Formats: sequence, structure tokens, C-alpha cells
Amino acid sequence: MKLEDVELEEEICKKDEKYSEEYYYKILNKSRYILLYDVISNTSADMIVSKIKAMNILDSKKEITIEINSPGGDVSAGFSIINSMEQSKAPITTIISGEACSMSSLIFIVGKKRKMYANSFAMFHPLSEGQADYLNYIKDRTRFLIELEKNINKLCKKYTKFNNLDIHKISAGELWLSASQAKIKGVCDEIIP
Repeated sequence: MKLEDVELEEEICKKDEKYSEEYYYKILNKSRYILLYDVISNTSADMIVSKIKAMNILDSKKEITIEINSPGGDVSAGFSIINSMEQSKAPITTIISGEACSMSSLIFIVGKKRKMYANSFAMFHPLSEGQADYLNYIKDRTRFLIELEKNINKLCKKYTKFNNLDIHKISAGELWLSASQAKIKGVCDEIIP
């Protein structure tokens, strides 16, 4: 290989490195932009909560944006994200770029400003729990899940214009909302064309 070929290859590698995934994530982090594009789990919650807390330490007045395209996931992991959002001094804008279903729809509604792309959607539904254990343990968990459902209903009433019929629909089935329907029900504030 000639010297000029090696130099050219090194130059191409440097350019490629500039446009690697890591490079784009650094730009997003610097811009205070968080992506929730996965199932909500302890791993994804750890990443999001860590970023919210770090961004607050760096500047507690500058806006943070969380963009969501998630089918939902674990309730306790989701509530850890919601708790950090509610405790954030920096205002948090949430955006649905595709779907926000189940737990991710609850995360979405907690945003100070809430935006949805015109062709995105949100879905709310009841808790899901599969149990196989001693009967008394199942009874204890069921009592806890009933209280947890009440907390979710309070959250929905606090951050939306859901009426009792909407809350009942969420408890008994699935409430699917287009961006325009979500705006009417106070789930989002702005539709992005």
C-alpha cells in the first residue's frame, strides 16, 4: 500500500468517526434531547433518569426534551422516570414521534409541554399482571394493584382532561387516541404537522 493511500484511508476513518452513532448521541446529549425508543425497563429508565438528573445539575433552568416512540413496559421503571420528571427543576417537553402506549403514554402526559406529530398516537390501558403463587400472596398483590390503578387514574386526571367515561375505558379496555383526539382530551398541547 502506498503512503498516500494510507493517508487517504486515515482521513476517511476520521470523517466516519465524526458521523458515528456515538457522535450523534453526543450532539443529542449536548442539546438536552433524550430518546425513549425502547420498551420501558430498568435499563432504559436508568439511562433516562440519569440524563434528567445530570442535565438538572448542569443547568436547572434550560429545557429538556424527551422524544417517545415506545410500546410501554414495566410500571415501576416507568414511575421512576415520572418521579424524576416531576422533581426536575428544568422544564421537560415530551414529544410522541410514533407511538406512546401503556406506560410510555403516562410518561408523555407528565411533560410540561406535550407535543405529538400529526400521525402519531397514544394508548392507555389497565394494568397487566400474571400471577402464579400461593392464594394469600395473590390476594396481597391484588390489593396492591388496585391501589396502583388508583394512582394511575389520579395521574391521568391530574395531567389530562379525561372524564370518568375515559377513565372507565382505560380501566376496562384500551383508549387509543390520534394526535387530534389527544389534543381535545388534554393529553397533548400541540400537534406538529
